[in-house]
Amino acid sequence: MIFENRYLAGEHLSILIKNKIQDIDWSIIVWILKWWAQVTQKVAENLQLKTTFLAVKWVQYKNYKIWVVTQDGSTVFNKALIWKLWIDTEKVKELEKVSFEEAKNDKERYDLHFKNFEWKTVLVVDDWVVSGLTAAVAWRYLKQHWASRLILATPVANSKILEALRKFYNEIIVADAVEDRNFWLSKFYMSYYSLWTEDIYEIIHKLKDKNLRIS
Repeated sequence: MIFENRYLAGEHLSILIKNKIQDIDWSIIVWILKWWAQVTQKVAENLQLKTTFLAVKWVQYKNYKIWVVTQDGSTVFNKALIWKLWIDTEKVKELEKVSFEEAKNDKERYDLHFKNFEWKTVLVVDDWVVSGLTAAVAWRYLKQHWASRLILATPVANSKILEALRKFYNEIIVADAVEDRNFWLSKFYMSYYSLWTEDIYEIIHKLKDKNLRIS
């Protein structure tokens, strides 16, 4: 399946979510704060649910994404890739610390107030799932904050990674699951531009102005 852009992918995903989740009115959407979050923006607007944010930063080494860190220090990493690249343990810790500080700074910069997830149904929305590290760290963060039911929703995903994630999420909603070693964004989105910092700030406050009950 090919989408014209991320906004239209979000429209399509919203319909799938409405059709598959009967008690959607009781859910909280988690926006993984990053510069290509148009899918999440459209889902949040269409479903009109409580929305909160999770600041996630990648640890990168020689153009490889090896680790993800949240604003509270929750982490998930690709152990096999770290071994393959022969990365020194101290170097990994140094990179992780930098990313952790960046995630905390994002939380403060956007004046984000994080929701109490205890015994709640939480809908994690992403624009695509390739390595699964972002979805995995979101799951870990939410479980640590006592969410009771976790749903992952994405327009496009690597089918092999989805199988691994099914062990963690109660339900996964995906428009198109593909098994492809060359999993490039251009194969699924005709237009896939990223947002700027100012765009994210404007979107967050626009959602607040629309009374989406952002927590």
